[in-house]
Amino acid sequence: MKTSNKALMYDAVSEMIQLHAFDHLLDAELANFKNVLNQWVAEENGITLNEKLFVYLNKVNFFVENISPAAIQLWFYALSYNNFSLLNVGSELQDNNLELSY
Repeated sequence: MKTSNKALMYDAVSEMIQLHAFDHLLDAELANFKNVLNQWVAEENGITLNEKLFVYLNKVNFFVENISPAAIQLWFYALSYNNFSLLNVGSELQDNNLELSY
């Protein structure tokens, strides 16, 4: 089951990349993100890789016009099934005193 959870996360990240949710990252940073993701998928239990991956997962931009509600749902579903804390997602917005508009 753990393998399918990692595959779900890989698919969610790939979709967000295709939807331009990570276009704000520099090319080197995006390449490093993909490298860490691939290592994380291949490794059985890497706590340090979880921490490295989470740094990049926090940099997703949901405010891109291509993002659909289904893509956001897949994103949070993949995070929760891989035991990434959903409470920390969006903390960068709080740290910068930015508000979400509805």
